[in-house]
Amino acid sequence: MARVGPPAGLNVNRLVADAVIFNGIAISGIATTAVATEVSAQPQEVDPGVYLRIGAGLQWPESDRWKDQDCASTQPPALFGCGSGENGRPLGATGSFQQNPVVDAALGYRWNSWLRTEALLNWSPQLNWDGNSNFLGAGSRQPVVAAGSALAGFGVVVVDAPPVLGLRPFIGAGFGLAGTRVGDVTYRFPAIGSDAVTVTRGGTTTSMAYLLTAGVAVPLSERIDLEMSYRWTDFGTVKTPRGSARVVRPQGSTTLRVGGTQVDLATQAVIASLRFRF
Repeated sequence: MARVGPPAGLNVNRLVADAVIFNGIAISGIATTAVATEVSAQPQEVDPGVYLRIGAGLQWPESDRWKDQDCASTQPPALFGCGSGENGRPLGATGSFQQNPVVDAALGYRWNSWLRTEALLNWSPQLNWDGNSNFLGAGSRQPVVAAGSALAGFGVVVVDAPPVLGLRPFIGAGFGLAGTRVGDVTYRFPAIGSDAVTVTRGGTTTSMAYLLTAGVAVPLSERIDLEMSYRWTDFGTVKTPRGSARVVRPQGSTTLRVGGTQVDLATQAVIASLRFRF
C-alpha cells in the first residue's frame, strides 16, 4: 500500500506553529473587540475639574406692592400710611419691574459625574418699575415709575442626571446676597394737575437671596457644553430710605420728610449659557 504523507518540501512543524500563532492573534483580536465594545457601551464618566460658564437671558419679575416700611410711622410720617386707598386696597402702589435682561458669570468645579458647585455672579442691569398708586383723593390713575439694577452673588449646588437622547438634565439651588439699587421714585397725579408729582429719593439695599434652577446641557464639543435653563430667583427687598420727598402741586412745590418704602423683588428667567471645561 502506498504511504500517504505530506507533500515533499512541506514543513509540518512550521504549519502547526503558524496555525497556533494565527489562532492566538484571532482570539486576541476577538477579545480586544469584545472589551472595546463593552467599554463603549458603558456610560462615559466626566472627569472632575474646573469650568467657566457665561450666560445671558431674559427675566420676568413677579408683581408686588410698593409699600411703607412702617405704615404707622409719624417721625417722619409714612409716605402712604395705613388703611385703604382710592381703589379699596391697602395704600401703596401695585405693579412690577418690567421684563429685563440678565447676565451670568460662574466659576464652577465638577466633583464627579453627577455633582457640580458654582460661584455665580448675576447682574440685572435694567430694572424699571411701572405701577399705579392709590392715594386718597387723587383719582384712579396715579402712575408710578422708577429705575434700578441688581447685582447678586450665589453659591450654587448643581446635580446632573444621566444623559437622555444626548441631553443631560440638571437641577440646582443657590444661596447668597443681592445688592439692589433704585433711583428716585416718581408718583404722578394727572387728576390733580399735569405737573403734579411726588418724588421720593432712591437708595441701595443688601438682602439675602436664593435661587432654584432646572435645565438641560447639550455637548457641543469635547470641552464645551450649551446650557438652557429656567431659574426662579428671590433677590430680597428693594428699599428707598427715609428722607426728603419733593411734592409739586398746582399751587406750588415743597419738600417734606417721609418714611422709607420697599417692594419685594422675585423673578423668573430663561437663560442660555456656554460652559467651558479646562
